[in-house]
Amino acid sequence: MLQRTERATSGSLPAPIGAALLVAATATTLPVAKWGDSALVLLLAPAALAGYVAGRRLPALAPAVISLLAALALMLPISYLAPDDAPLGDWMAAVLIALLAVVLPWWAGRYRLLRARQRESDAAVLAGRAQAEERARIADDLHDTIGHELALIAVQAGALELGRGLTSQQRTQFRGLREAAVRASERLREVVQLSGSDSTSRLDPLGGDGIDGLIAGARAAGMPVEARIDSDALADAHPLIAELAARVVREGLTNAARHAVGAAVRVEVAGAQSDGLSVRVWSGAGDAEVRPVGGSGHGIPSLRRRAELLGAVVTADAQEDGFALTLHAPSRPVALAPASDGVDPALQSNARNARRGLLQTAMVPAVIVALAMAGFLGVQAITVAHTAISSGAYARMEVGMTRTALEPMLPAGIPRPAPVVDEAEAPDGARCEYFAARDGWLHFTDATYRLCFRAGVLVHKLRLEAR
Repeated sequence: MLQRTERATSGSLPAPIGAALLVAATATTLPVAKWGDSALVLLLAPAALAGYVAGRRLPALAPAVISLLAALALMLPISYLAPDDAPLGDWMAAVLIALLAVVLPWWAGRYRLLRARQRESDAAVLAGRAQAEERARIADDLHDTIGHELALIAVQAGALELGRGLTSQQRTQFRGLREAAVRASERLREVVQLSGSDSTSRLDPLGGDGIDGLIAGARAAGMPVEARIDSDALADAHPLIAELAARVVREGLTNAARHAVGAAVRVEVAGAQSDGLSVRVWSGAGDAEVRPVGGSGHGIPSLRRRAELLGAVVTADAQEDGFALTLHAPSRPVALAPASDGVDPALQSNARNARRGLLQTAMVPAVIVALAMAGFLGVQAITVAHTAISSGAYARMEVGMTRTALEPMLPAGIPRPAPVVDEAEAPDGARCEYFAARDGWLHFTDATYRLCFRAGVLVHKLRLEAR
């Protein structure tokens, strides 16, 4: 189940504002790349701040990615329109600056946003679980106390049902009272089950009567209970183990009241030989004249789950002469947490969502670099095709050839060589054309070929090298 929500958190930016911040921050990198030796470098500080704010406050990822890619793409034609000698190099420099000054702060802000989302979602999961645990604790407390009292009412009604000198109508009335008490107890069990009280993570003692109080209450209700309690062993046991022992006694007395009305009950609590605690509640067969009322089967499985958490064992055995409920427990809990295959599924889901978001965020710089390289190579290939002459073609050009003959080997050329190139004087009356000296679109050099024509005939050719 997806625990993380996409709702905007407190202080989040609307998508248009966040996108505008990223576009404005990215746009500042082109003038910095073109004229980086000026005060324009100071623009990078607010650009980095804008990138961080957009990452931290813009909940959705798509507007940020679209804004960054669109701004970088638009800077390429703008770089060619602006007066400069190296528009493609300026654009590549602007992309690099944008990655460091805008995308990196944006990524840091996005990282903090995703972590804050995960913490908020984890807190919501834990708070919801705490509420459910508290509801279950209250329901279990009601079940253990009120359910036990209802069972004692059933015992008293069963004793009256067996009284001598009663008319059949009176017996029927007492039987109806006993069955009504048992039905009320079962309805209470159903409510406890619906409340989720089977949770195996709740181990806190729930209070209620101790074992002596439970036995005294059962005797007062008319149940014949024989008890042998080792108070020292009970006092030496861990509070959670003592609480579990009391729950076993309460469950045994309640079941005896339901299913063995009028039968003798024996409760034994003793220290085990291996430094532990042993509890046994035995009840004989009930009076044949009193029809037992079935239970929901919730109590003993719940005890077993609780016992497993503490390293104890609860067994229930039907015997020829009655029924025995037994607990064997260490004096100290062996394991306070259930065996589990992993972390809580809801928290695992939150962690997976956070990792997925971080991976998506980390892919943004990689995508920008990949697209920038693709754009650079595409522009480079087009530029070479329209401006460059290969060394092989240059070698085949000979002085005296007409321009018409050379036309198939001549691209559009470049307006003039870069200012870093030393250029000799052109021949008198000749018009010179310039071409990049490239042997392919991945061949990077500052060299330039100069071809000078007079009256349509090649009169001079020269390779110009950078200073």
